[in-house]
Amino acid sequence: MIPVDLDHALVSQFIETARAGEPAGQSVAFAFHDEDILGTHLKLFVNAAGQAEAFAAARRARSEIDRLDQVLNWRLEDSELSRLNRAERSVVSADLFAVIRASEHWRRASMGAYSGRLGRLGDLWRAAQVELPDRRDCLKLARAVSAAEVGLDAESRTIFRPDAVTFDLDGLAKGYIIDRALEAALDAPGVEGALVDIGGDIRAAGRAPGGGDWIVDLPEPLVTYDNAPVIGRVALRDQAIATSGCGPRDREIGGTHISQTLDPRTGWPVSHRMSATAIAPTAADADGLATALLNLPLEAGAQLVRSLEGASARVTREDRSNWLTRGLELDQPPPQWTPVQARGEERVRSGGKAWHDRWSAFVTFTAPPRQMKRDRAFRSPYVAIWIADEQNRPVRTLVLIGSIKEWQEDNYIWWGQHRSRAMTLLNTRSMSTRGSGQYKMLWDGVDEDGNKVAPGKYVLHIETSRERGRHTHRSLDLDFTKAKAFTAEIPTSEEAGGLVVSFEKF
Repeated sequence: MIPVDLDHALVSQFIETARAGEPAGQSVAFAFHDEDILGTHLKLFVNAAGQAEAFAAARRARSEIDRLDQVLNWRLEDSELSRLNRAERSVVSADLFAVIRASEHWRRASMGAYSGRLGRLGDLWRAAQVELPDRRDCLKLARAVSAAEVGLDAESRTIFRPDAVTFDLDGLAKGYIIDRALEAALDAPGVEGALVDIGGDIRAAGRAPGGGDWIVDLPEPLVTYDNAPVIGRVALRDQAIATSGCGPRDREIGGTHISQTLDPRTGWPVSHRMSATAIAPTAADADGLATALLNLPLEAGAQLVRSLEGASARVTREDRSNWLTRGLELDQPPPQWTPVQARGEERVRSGGKAWHDRWSAFVTFTAPPRQMKRDRAFRSPYVAIWIADEQNRPVRTLVLIGSIKEWQEDNYIWWGQHRSRAMTLLNTRSMSTRGSGQYKMLWDGVDEDGNKVAPGKYVLHIETSRERGRHTHRSLDLDFTKAKAFTAEIPTSEEAGGLVVSFEKF
């Protein structure tokens, strides 16, 4: 039971079904993954009658992703979008024209809260390393970009680009690619349904295994770590979901936390502690809606949601979350949303003194260097990272990288200790886009049952297994007896990566 690394176009035996105990003869979900797609991660689930049909669908989806990356990625100097950004007038492909036309539509529909014209503003902010840019410079540039006239001739697919505009279509391009990849997978013979997840933006269509909806977990929106607790689930049936805002790619400049999302009207980042999750018929629409909602007042955001058939959204600020749902009252979640019961009242697990108030351990795992080099013999590893007490009793699993049961079982130390609840830890989430090759986690002194543990000495374990590679297990002793800041690390290795731990007040 081996997952498929799409980059090498290899396939093995069956992999985990999405529904345990699926009767013989019924379709199952085959899972495919890649750690470096569009600067983030790809998960693809295909509901098909057999392995060959699923693999053919995955190949089609991956081909579309690679093709459209060459069209829409402004980071590639030879991409079609980059060539457009160097020209005043261009006849472009149907795909590029469609995305720019959709981008201009969203700019108008959102009253300027979304824009695909922010390339120059993005350059200004990417160049800022020590000091924040001048607000007046940002505002002046934002106004010039907004006032510029972009010409679109649909008949000839000609785009007229004024000098003030450099297109950066990240807010829609990933969604458009997800839509096309999903369509490509569904067009393959023998496929009943599929789900495409690129960096937490997801679209699903057709039948999930068992004939039901595709279920997506939603983590706590303002916790910007890969192991954020799940607070709800959404059932998708030919729908998409996307999350924008507070996330792992946010930066710190001069001591100020900066969101990656800019307000096109001011050229300034949106509030750092804010998130928007949107459900829409397509991934491109979900992307555009989620981005626009970060910049709109609540009532204007609700009006935008109501204008899009089949849309709903949740906007979260530090004080509260608000649901914006077409056809329902404000703050009434859509029918496909199911809240997950919060962890029970926290108790001290072992009696005595409770964990240090507001102190957490922050863990950054860096994937093996050779994983990013796409070495044919080195496939993406399956990783388990967890906390145990001094008696080696498991306390909390921080992250599982690779959600296929049969390969996580090869992390036999973790699996043997966590067998009873292992399957509940393997899921799909919608979250803000993160980069490839690095995972960020936190541990706030809480065990798997939501109980506070006592301060003391603990052990951090990291275990990896890899197709055609070695099994590795390393550990790091950590002393949380006192509320005192420290850092510790497991050095990076070619086979198993490495991690850094910092203990600090949060």
